[in-house]
Amino acid sequence: MAKTQIKLLIFLITVGLVAGTLAMGYWVYMNILLKESQVEHDIASMKAKDRPRIDPGVRRFEAAVELIHQGKIDEGRDALYKLCMQFPDSKTCDEAMRIIGDINMDQLYSANSTAGKKDYIVQPGNSLNSIATKFDTTVDSIIRSSGLMSFNLHPGDHLTIIPMDFHLLVSVSKKQVKLLRKVGDKEYIFKVYNAKDIRLTPSMRLPAEMTIAGKNSIFDGKPVLSTDPNYVDAEKWFSGKKTGSNTTVSIRTPPVARALPVEEPKAASPAAKKSTASAAPPAVMPAPAPAPTAETGIFLAREDIEELFALVRNGSKLNFVR
Repeated sequence: MAKTQIKLLIFLITVGLVAGTLAMGYWVYMNILLKESQVEHDIASMKAKDRPRIDPGVRRFEAAVELIHQGKIDEGRDALYKLCMQFPDSKTCDEAMRIIGDINMDQLYSANSTAGKKDYIVQPGNSLNSIATKFDTTVDSIIRSSGLMSFNLHPGDHLTIIPMDFHLLVSVSKKQVKLLRKVGDKEYIFKVYNAKDIRLTPSMRLPAEMTIAGKNSIFDGKPVLSTDPNYVDAEKWFSGKKTGSNTTVSIRTPPVARALPVEEPKAASPAAKKSTASAAPPAVMPAPAPAPTAETGIFLAREDIEELFALVRNGSKLNFVR
């Protein structure tokens, strides 16, 4: 009898231990393991959601602009250049490049800036075109930098000459025209122009290298020179040509849409009306007239064309990338 009681006691103790272990395991699972699993799931869900990315360029942009407001123009511009190089995906880069371009243009023609400029004394027989060709610059640039009020030159006149060592890089996918300036062996972005549109011929393959091969100005349907009084109001454009090829691309203002002429229907005679009414309808409808071919080229705002016309000369590089 005693042995039976001992065995029953051991059995009850064993059942109690097993039940306690199971109860403890269930509590640990419900209160610790399950909660940890839920936390991990919540973290994974948060990571999977599109969360706004922190733009590291914003603070640098604000610091650079503050330098410019303090009158530290060169320091602020250099800071904007570094910002665009280090964080090219920053949303501030477009505005940074606009500010850089404005600063560069102001300094290019500023009387206080002498970098790269030359003082030239007009010699007998000189003309604006001959001087521009001699010093690899443009007539427009000489007129602006020298503050000329007249196109007539006299021996002994002083002119400010700025070599136009500029080239163009067209990014087709971004619809941007980058003005590059060469200093020594390096080129840097001087200014960026946003194109209204870029339409190239299907046969043109990218990347492509061209050179500026023509600068044109038209007023009232006639070509005018830079010394003509109507030159300021003339429509200007220039074209690039690929060496050893007939492929050309024009850089100009957007084409103006022209309405197609509409012919007024002519009144038919009574006999013609009777003949038309009795005639059977045509079996095949006439084919519609072909749509006009869209003009190709690089289309910029007029003020941008005017500005580039003074900076780019025949022989300047015109390169294209995707």
